[in-house]
Amino acid sequence: MQIKATPFAQWLVQGDFYQLELEQEQLLFTSHKYQVSVPFDKWSGKVTFERGLIWGALCFYNRNEQVAWRVSGLPWEECDAIINAVLNAYADWKESKVLLLNQLQPQMIELIENFSANKRFLKQTEALMMVEKLYDLFEQTKISIPLAEQLQPDCIAPVIDWLTEPEEQLKVLNDNWLEEQKVEWKTFFSECESQPLNESQQSALLLNEDHTLVLAGAGSGKTSVLVARVNYLIQSGQAQADEILLLAFGRQAAQEMSGRIIDKLGFEIGQRVKVATFHQLGLDIIRHVEYQQPKLSCLVTDVKARKEWFVHVLDSEWKNATAMNRWKKHLKKWPIAYLRGDVDLREESHNEKLQEWLYKQICQLNSLQLDKKSIVEKIEFHPDVQRLKSELNIVWPFFKAYERTLKHEDAIDYESMITKAKAYIADNKYELPWSFVMVDEYQDISPQRLDLIEAICHTENKHQTKATLFAVGDDWQAIYRFAGADVSLTTGFEHRFQSTQIAHLSTTYRFNDQIGAVANRFVQENPMQLKKELNSFTKKKRKAVKVIEHQSIEKELLSLSKNIRDGEKVVILGRNHNHKPDSFDEWVKFYPGLNLEYNTCHASKGTEADYVFIVEMTDGQFPMKERAESLDTALLPHAESFPYAEERRLFYVALTRAKKKVWIVYHGKPSPFVQEIVDKDYPVIIE
Repeated sequence: MQIKATPFAQWLVQGDFYQLELEQEQLLFTSHKYQVSVPFDKWSGKVTFERGLIWGALCFYNRNEQVAWRVSGLPWEECDAIINAVLNAYADWKESKVLLLNQLQPQMIELIENFSANKRFLKQTEALMMVEKLYDLFEQTKISIPLAEQLQPDCIAPVIDWLTEPEEQLKVLNDNWLEEQKVEWKTFFSECESQPLNESQQSALLLNEDHTLVLAGAGSGKTSVLVARVNYLIQSGQAQADEILLLAFGRQAAQEMSGRIIDKLGFEIGQRVKVATFHQLGLDIIRHVEYQQPKLSCLVTDVKARKEWFVHVLDSEWKNATAMNRWKKHLKKWPIAYLRGDVDLREESHNEKLQEWLYKQICQLNSLQLDKKSIVEKIEFHPDVQRLKSELNIVWPFFKAYERTLKHEDAIDYESMITKAKAYIADNKYELPWSFVMVDEYQDISPQRLDLIEAICHTENKHQTKATLFAVGDDWQAIYRFAGADVSLTTGFEHRFQSTQIAHLSTTYRFNDQIGAVANRFVQENPMQLKKELNSFTKKKRKAVKVIEHQSIEKELLSLSKNIRDGEKVVILGRNHNHKPDSFDEWVKFYPGLNLEYNTCHASKGTEADYVFIVEMTDGQFPMKERAESLDTALLPHAESFPYAEERRLFYVALTRAKKKVWIVYHGKPSPFVQEIVDKDYPVIIE
């Protein structure tokens, strides 16, 4: 059915539609320039008639109650018939949609109720699958969500909520479940560790998203959360002990956590939880696939054998005139391991510094597992690209000789432990038993180690499911770029993985709030660090950070010796071993009650003391002056643009080793860090 303006009227109504046709579940409007097809779900069902002197007009309203389509120049006598026709057609259409909604509504509600009835943490991927099924059902109505809401506002409301705000609905379900678990496991949370778990610790360990990152500040109890989570998963029946994998970076940390788990669960259950370093895990996977213990190359295990190997390959390389000229040409422009100019290389094959430098380059190249062309591409835009290309040309023959030696020995090294294990998982040669993967000190993760984790978590296990990743770390304490760690894998966690959850451990039980006021503010001067609150459990009224010159250390030690309590410890920290004070051994003898120790800032990670002196906070010493990068360093994860970003985090680590008080010590010209603390009015005591 249609209605149209007379030819003369069409000529007069140039801007409006002049023809209306009623089609199947839609209206077709025609003007001189175009046609518009309007489905019934875009039209509100409202039409009004305007009577003019000669012709009439019909106005059709959208769902915002606004006139959206106007047909002009229509004969009066035909308007009533077309109005009745379109309204009857709309009423029939609306009734059919209501009927269809009523038919589909029980299925959609059942889908929602079944999903909501799961008494556990619900993942984003699970919610997405449910919403996709819900949407498939809803699409059968062939109407829009706003229209469905208008047609059946009450019975369809839960469906509309999930279709329009799935993240919010999922959050409500999970928040309710978390609160129920805290009540149900109240006694467990108060007794599972030496101290009751606080609110943020409880919330964190209950999470089980596909990828969870717990940002755990210094002294906030991350190890307690990891151990308690293992205990909870097993006791709640969510996991069997042998379905849990807990990865640590150091053997000591792995042994400590394994011991604590066995203490809590008993030996029979606790020893079934897989607690390992990345290298131990790699070895186990390789051994399982190859049915024998992998052989570790003597170049890795035997320092003497490695030295002899370098003597042999250096002598062989330098017998080649082309290779010798390549070295001489390089050394005339750039030094290597303190060698430069016209040095007689034939006498340097036993040079240990040269051997160490070459070994570092080889290890880095081996960890990347790239061909030479790809290595060149990685350094192409480095400001010192010509020197680095020259270094690559020098190192490459030794790297290939290293590969040949490993192949001849039928052996592996530390780098290939991880890459080979990952390859076996990717090729489905290793059946994965784990449903829960947990990683300690995640801020120290390297791309190669993360590749192994992703292979485990993104490959179906023997239960035809995929393991969840639960990572605990602190980007503020990322200090191992020189070992291949990439802090952006922590700060960019949400961008790397699709379904993620970020939690925070917001209370530190180590340092007081006066130390926190300095340390937390200082590390967050770098805008790339993740912003978070870290509140100190211990409150103090007096300032707890003091800036002094080096000659005042003995005066402070004397004062401390008169007030220190039995069992308290004093640690002196330096940027490196060379910063150990010359008088340190004398201080140890003179002040036995202080339990004095010296350590580097890097080695102090994971430790604590009552009082800490950070020495050599002197210009050029800490932060350390930036040096020209060798090839191995240039191939590490990209350095950050913020000045001294990692040195700033290292200073934060040093500050947060102390429970009660910190002395920042310099002599001569203070370092930029000391100057910043003084100039920006940090809450410190200045001598």
